[in-house]
Amino acid sequence: MEFFEWDEGFSTKIQRFDDDHKKLLTLFNNVYHRVFECTSLEEERELTQHTLVELLDYVKYHFSAEEELMIQLDYPQYLEHKKEHGSYIAEVNNFLDQHKQGTAALSFPTFMFLKEWITKHILVRDKEYGQFFNDKGIR
Repeated sequence: MEFFEWDEGFSTKIQRFDDDHKKLLTLFNNVYHRVFECTSLEEERELTQHTLVELLDYVKYHFSAEEELMIQLDYPQYLEHKKEHGSYIAEVNNFLDQHKQGTAALSFPTFMFLKEWITKHILVRDKEYGQFFNDKGIR
């Protein structure tokens, strides 16, 4: 069983962003499984570093794609949405830096924070743009 599973309730009704969200969940689950399969902090650090960077890179790609369409369609909540994206990236970057320096390890509370943020963001903020984009003919 996965730590973070896709549910149709997450759908924004924008196929490309739903596909992105599914990939993000897969990457997130990959990090989760690697961390909890490790037997030492050193092993955890080595095994998860690449996956964390891959997850962060994909998050940045996805946020950029959302924001680009928001600008094109003059989405009224663009600045607020972009600010939330920036906040999440800063949190993940901060954690990644701490992880690289060996001052933090991935823990269950960290995963819960990441999962809850992503869940709330998709279910509330992304669903808002989904309706707006649908009204503009984007599916």
